[in-house]
Amino acid sequence: MREKTSYSSHAVIIVLAAIVLLMCVTVCASALTVPAITVDSSNLTVKDKAQAVITGSVSTASGQKVVLLAGDGATVLNEVSMENTGKAASFKLPVPASSVKRPGTTKLYVKSLQAEGVAASSPAAVTVKAMKSQTITAPGSVTLTNLKTSASLKAKARSGLALTYSSSAPKVVAVSSSGKLTRKKNGKATITITQKGNGTYLAAKKKVTVTSRKSTRKEQINAAVAWAVRIAKDNSFTYGSGNGAHHNGCYFCGTNYGPKKYMKPSKKYKKTYCCNPFVHAAYAHGAQNPKMLEGCRRANGIGMEKSTFYKFKCWKCVGKPAYKKLQKGDVLVRSDHVAMYVGGGKLAEASGGGWTAGSIAVKKMSKSRYNGFSYVMRYTGY
Repeated sequence: MREKTSYSSHAVIIVLAAIVLLMCVTVCASALTVPAITVDSSNLTVKDKAQAVITGSVSTASGQKVVLLAGDGATVLNEVSMENTGKAASFKLPVPASSVKRPGTTKLYVKSLQAEGVAASSPAAVTVKAMKSQTITAPGSVTLTNLKTSASLKAKARSGLALTYSSSAPKVVAVSSSGKLTRKKNGKATITITQKGNGTYLAAKKKVTVTSRKSTRKEQINAAVAWAVRIAKDNSFTYGSGNGAHHNGCYFCGTNYGPKKYMKPSKKYKKTYCCNPFVHAAYAHGAQNPKMLEGCRRANGIGMEKSTFYKFKCWKCVGKPAYKKLQKGDVLVRSDHVAMYVGGGKLAEASGGGWTAGSIAVKKMSKSRYNGFSYVMRYTGY
């Protein structure tokens, strides 16, 4: 009987110990601090090749780990250990590139684990959206002049999506919805090209600086030469003299009035030029020289005398320079003919008489032919 009593006492003691231990665990568990975890952004958007980094804070840092979990809420993708300060602390969790769908949306979770004195936190959901980066191709700068009054930016977005354009100074340079620039006056403007992006591509922006100014002397000469070469190669234009066209007339100004047999009612004048109006028109219409243009319209252009050049205040006589010293745009003069030197040992001229297409042409000039001219007039610009 005494042994049974002893066994019963042991059982009671064991049960009591278990109860005490359970109470201790319960008390200890209730004593754990439950930290709150906060992420700075629950929706992250990153470029297709950029790494996402989740930032945030834990309300109590007690040496616990903050872990990044996959969408299943269990697979650990990354972790960082917090210091044991007992205070709030921030953290950074880089997201492994292989864990993010590109392009696409990936859902992840962040939580802190249990540690001494702190319980595990509730998970915070973070959505990472990886989008394709988008670039806009366009020139960095554009120059418009009174010779080049418009230009197309020809901008394109990597996505192929539509672009929008705006000008910081539309009274200087206007831009259309298709990216066409139009010069209004001298000055500068910044054209902003924007693509707002979509579900796959990020938004993009590019700025283009546009300078609007008066053309330089070199640009004027190049434009005059280009005009002369273009007309010379246009076989619809022919040489005209005497009855063919007025000596100083210009087709584009409507001043090359010839006999009625060469004209038709309600039709443009005959496409003819003789030597001096051809050169004059190149600087009037090609270089857009207002003084030369006024002379062109009045059929009062340059002739074979220096004085007829000087009246436009944009010419100087350089005598008879060496053949190799000739400059592009120089006008060679003799008593019965003028021609434009277009570079490369060539002349653009209207000569030869008749109505053949070859009478206005770009021709190779030999040294002996050059010797037949009396002097050279050089354009000084406006």
